[in-house]
Amino acid sequence: MRGNVAKIKVNSNFHHVIGENLFVKQDHRFQEYRRQWKEWPEMFYVGPFPLFLDVEVTSACNLKCEFCATTHRGDKIRKGFITFEMVKKIIDEGADNGLCGVKFNIRGEPLMHPQICDFVRYAKDKGLIDVYFNTNAVLLEDSVARGLIEAGLDRISISFEGIDKKMYERYRKGSDYNLVIENIENLKVLRNKMGVRHPKIRIQTVMLPEIAEIFEEYKSFWMKKADEVCFLDYKEMKDRKEGIKYPWACPQIWQRMAIWWDGTILPCNHDDDGLLALGNVSEINIESCWHSQKLNEIRNLHKNSEAHLISACDGCYLRDSEINKCLKKEKNDNSDPGR
Repeated sequence: MRGNVAKIKVNSNFHHVIGENLFVKQDHRFQEYRRQWKEWPEMFYVGPFPLFLDVEVTSACNLKCEFCATTHRGDKIRKGFITFEMVKKIIDEGADNGLCGVKFNIRGEPLMHPQICDFVRYAKDKGLIDVYFNTNAVLLEDSVARGLIEAGLDRISISFEGIDKKMYERYRKGSDYNLVIENIENLKVLRNKMGVRHPKIRIQTVMLPEIAEIFEEYKSFWMKKADEVCFLDYKEMKDRKEGIKYPWACPQIWQRMAIWWDGTILPCNHDDDGLLALGNVSEINIESCWHSQKLNEIRNLHKNSEAHLISACDGCYLRDSEINKCLKKEKNDNSDPGR
């Protein structure tokens, strides 16, 4: 074994703050799924099939948020919409191999796809227990909300920066504060009228400095409208920091895989250039990619603290942000006289 074995901290970029923790359920199968989600990366264990798939239903987005990779990539991202036939192929293979969950977005806005409710229904009918997506909720009108509820969507994560119109529309360029607030409130009202508890509504924000200053107000404001409030660490996406060797390994390559709208299969959902493409779902099955020599080599490099030797991982904004957090903690620990 080469080098120093890296460490993995699962979900370190995500922070539950208040409300119902949507990762905690009494259901035995869900508990087992979340146990494996944590333990597989920590033990560098490659299971028989990914626990989860990120399936991009479209790479197009209706907003231009300044902190979003899709905005920064701009014209370099080929725009398109996935076909129902491809979604069926993906979900069918997953359901036959113990797939637990699917998120119907990666780079784009999933509500732009006219068949999003059909995709959710198909995944739920196939027995998946964690079906969700992230959305800006601009297109979450009443008919769409009703369709998602009827389809059985388990949870929905809505990104919202701030609590007032000025701040929100500054960060979510092209959005409409009043419309999105109304859509979120209507979703909860409609869910309650229909006598169901799904989808669980999560409100999340990127923890920008301006948000941190008002975060207590943010929590109070959103707990009246959502089931859970959380935040994501801010990741610098404009400047890649390359050539950094550090004992940090990405948990994604032991948990999940990503599939773009055109069928491109990737080891993670952060490879915006497709540098690590493993094949196309129209030509190869997901299981063989999961156990491929190429992906196992990527895993070994991460495990041995050599992820900087991988073109897509060297300068990855998720890797950079996690390493920066580790370095800051080390600096603070070393400067603490009580340690």
